[in-house]
Amino acid sequence: MRRECPTCGDERLVLVPDGLSARAVRCPTCEAECPLCGGVGFTFTTDENGYETARPCACSSVGRRIDLLNRARLPGRYAEATFTTFRSDKNKSLQSAHSNAFKFAREFREGDRGLLYWGTPGAGKTHLLVSILRYLAAKRGIAVRFVEFVHLLSDLKARFGNADQSGDPLADLVEVPVLAIDELGKNRGTEWEMGVLDELISKRYNANRTTLFATNLSPQVREGKESLPERMGERISSRINEMCHIEHLNAPDYRKVKAREVG
Repeated sequence: MRRECPTCGDERLVLVPDGLSARAVRCPTCEAECPLCGGVGFTFTTDENGYETARPCACSSVGRRIDLLNRARLPGRYAEATFTTFRSDKNKSLQSAHSNAFKFAREFREGDRGLLYWGTPGAGKTHLLVSILRYLAAKRGIAVRFVEFVHLLSDLKARFGNADQSGDPLADLVEVPVLAIDELGKNRGTEWEMGVLDELISKRYNANRTTLFATNLSPQVREGKESLPERMGERISSRINEMCHIEHLNAPDYRKVKAREVG
């Protein structure tokens, strides 16, 4: 029986931190050079008439998956985030969220309702977002994209302010099958920025695209604490609730727990 690659777990690729983003590369252990094609991406066969035909090698699919992951712009600090590395610590909320996230990624069909994770900072929301996107791109060949809310607002402002840009500045964000927006509501945007965000979410909704969100704010108004509707406005919040299944990660800040363990 063939042993599983100890480096990549037979994904045939790995993610490494590269500045703010994670960069996907071929696994240095099992994909350094394909034994079938020598790394050229094609194999050659000769038919009974002596004609040589080139066929895409099986390893070429790895290159496509690497391209999808690099286009996803997953955060560099989560380069090792997978379903396997997610830590639930016997917390029923996290165990349920992990199980549902894996089921979502494994059974995903374009147009499915998305997910909204909410809970305290460090509960594992971003880890689950990245795990889903990585699985969809690396295992299933589906185009995905990750953005942080604050960076998204600044990017949208730059796009609409670019006089040289032709076409719809939102087109690529609308068309990607799965878009994940992390840290939703982290900073208050201007009225104009909220209007553009509303347009993006509405266009994805009308195009039947799947959107994932993570936020520290409750999706429902709660006394004494600011909520997502209060931060984002009722219109955006209501549309997000309609687009997503809501998962509450009721858990402590894992980063603080880890710091105590290291200390």
